[in-house]
Order: sequence, then structure tokens, then C-alpha cells
Amino acid sequence: MKPKIIVNYVTSSDFKVQENEAFRKIWRLKDGSLVDDVFDFHIRKIQVKEVLEIDLSAMVMAEVTEAYSSIKVPCIVEHAGLVFDGYDTYPGGLTKPMWNSLESKFIEETRSADRKVKARAVVGYCDGNTVKTFAGETAGKIAPVPRGDRKFYWDTVFIPEEAKDDLAGKTYAEIVKDKGLEFKMKNFSQSAKAMIQFLEFRRTHTPDLWVY
Repeated sequence: MKPKIIVNYVTSSDFKVQENEAFRKIWRLKDGSLVDDVFDFHIRKIQVKEVLEIDLSAMVMAEVTEAYSSIKVPCIVEHAGLVFDGYDTYPGGLTKPMWNSLESKFIEETRSADRKVKARAVVGYCDGNTVKTFAGETAGKIAPVPRGDRKFYWDTVFIPEEAKDDLAGKTYAEIVKDKGLEFKMKNFSQSAKAMIQFLEFRRTHTPDLWVY
């Protein structure tokens, strides 16, 4: 059996750690291999300074470069945000600080109830020579009011468009409560879509650089 490929995942978020655990248990690569059988994620819980950028890709490139400078091994970071219909990037990287400031007033202050949005995630990696990003998106809309108990930023207000039948109109937080985190990660997660792109790339590129 081939040794697993190491991925150093830099994050200080317990929510992201939980989502990564769920993701790697259920997602499969193009050849049918389970992610958890091929990749060994090493969670590096360090705080990386977040650069204030609307463009999520630019934000992640800056963050992963700093993360690499800190731990001195190839690594990835991931950041997600909302993009309102009619915009290419807004609020994007500003979603988190806006949410932190406004919380329950986010919908009111941004006048975004029932507004179409994209949940966009970007995974970035740096190996000391190259910085590359991978994006994933899930279409949806903003709920009239926050709903659900899982307080992972805007999971209480984002309603995925693909949710059907008994899940139609429910937020990410409500879906996790009803069906579990693995269900959300398998069927809707923009973060999972971005991560699987990175892993497919990683499996066939720069193998000699990805060591401890």
C-alpha cells in the first residue's frame, strides 16, 4: 500500500476541522478512492493574519503565503464568503468581518433577505515556490432571518438552491441539524468542491515537495 499523501491544513477554526473530518470520510476522488485512504491531513492550528480583500482568491493567496512562512512546509488554507447576485466578488472576503460586526443584523443592514447569492470557497496552497488557488461555489439565497443552531458564521442565513423536498428553503445550519454534517459536505458544500479540486491536482503534481 502506498503511503498517504500529507496535506498540512492551516486553520484555527474548530468548525473547519469538523468539516474537514466529515469531508474526507465521504468524498471520493475521480478514480473512486476515498479521500481518507489517499490523503493524511495534518491540522496546523495556528493563527494566520487575515488580509482584508474583497477578492477571496487574493485574500487566500496572501494568507497561505504567510502560513508557509510560519511553518516552513507546503500547506493549504481555506476561506469562504458570500457573493451577492449582480457582483463578481462582493462581499467576498469582507463577509466574515461584516458578519462579525453585524451578526443578527447582517440581513437587515445589507438588505439581502431572499437575495440570490453564491457561497464561494477558495483553497490556496503554497510550496515555497508556487502559490495556487482552487475555487468551489454553491448557488443559493439569503434567508429572511437567521435559522439554525450551528453558529458557523453565515451558515444560519444561507439557503442552498439545490436543497429539495423536505430540505427546500432550509439554511445550512438547519440542514446540518436535520441530516448531519456529512450530508451537507457531500451534497452542497462549496468548501468540499474547492478541496476536491485541490486534491486531484495534488495527486498528480509536485509530489516531491509535499513532505513534513
